[in-house]
Amino acid sequence: MRRFLFGLMLLGLASPALAQPPEPAEQAAAEKGMTGVWELSNSERDQICNLTFKSEPAGKGSQLEFDDACREKVPPLKEVEGWTLANQTLTLVDARGRAVFELTEVEVGMFEGERKGEGLYFLQTAASAAVFAPKRSVEDLAGEWSMVKAEKPVCDLTFTNTATKGYDEYRLTFRQPCDPAMTRLNPTVWRLDKGELVLAAPTGQVWRFEEREPKKWWRVPEGGDQIVLQKK
Repeated sequence: MRRFLFGLMLLGLASPALAQPPEPAEQAAAEKGMTGVWELSNSERDQICNLTFKSEPAGKGSQLEFDDACREKVPPLKEVEGWTLANQTLTLVDARGRAVFELTEVEVGMFEGERKGEGLYFLQTAASAAVFAPKRSVEDLAGEWSMVKAEKPVCDLTFTNTATKGYDEYRLTFRQPCDPAMTRLNPTVWRLDKGELVLAAPTGQVWRFEEREPKKWWRVPEGGDQIVLQKK
């Protein structure tokens, strides 16, 4: 009996080991799930930036990319250079690996964290953010646009509200000189399709864009050159 009770005591002492941190494979899967484009915003959604989480190492974390303008627009990003993930807590870190801002996973595809004096911030996947994005109309999008590559304007376009016969699409023009990729596409009309902005050529070829920031639309899927349409 004593041996039996002693054995139970040993099992009891060993049981905490069953609640150890995730196995390496589980941790790797969680980190892989973070890679891609996410949207960071405050609760009022007047501070919004898109972050691209990458798996490549950067100092004591992994690479994180975003526009330099975000450092001023969204205060938590001012010193951020990378990210780490552990036990459902996402930590944005500086160049030395020190924690700058922590966010906790509250549901799949959604993290939240609070900054003293600034309130709550939310991090969600680009797909989730699209659900909360305002629905755009023809009136919202008609006007002057710029095509941007590598953060440099490379073409000017005009989206008109002049409908083509028989279709829910509208005429567009672009001015030379223009980026060769746009010239090769040679689009003549634009339309909205399930929340995406579509440029279409007479040949039937199309480019699709999704809005990730107010008045800024990213081409999807992204190719070698990131192409953004920005309303002036």
